[in-house]
Amino acid sequence: MKTNPANQKPWIDCPPSGRLLRPQEVFDRMGLSKSLVYAMIAEGTFPPFLKVSARAAAMPEAWLESFVESRAEHALTQTN
Repeated sequence: MKTNPANQKPWIDCPPSGRLLRPQEVFDRMGLSKSLVYAMIAEGTFPPFLKVSARAAAMPEAWLESFVESRAEHALTQTN
């Protein structure tokens, strides 16, 4: 997986592949509240949802996976 230099938005270089996850599935998988996810999206620290129709939004599964991988890498490289 190719990431941008700052590794702050790893989903930018990730092709939108895999299943399209509806917002509730993203909240459930991440264990985060709806308001926190939307706040992180607004800050640019969480992958955005794509509008797939006038009343539906979804996130490519690959984007969520790249976000989780980058957070795991960051956690493993942290020194205490």
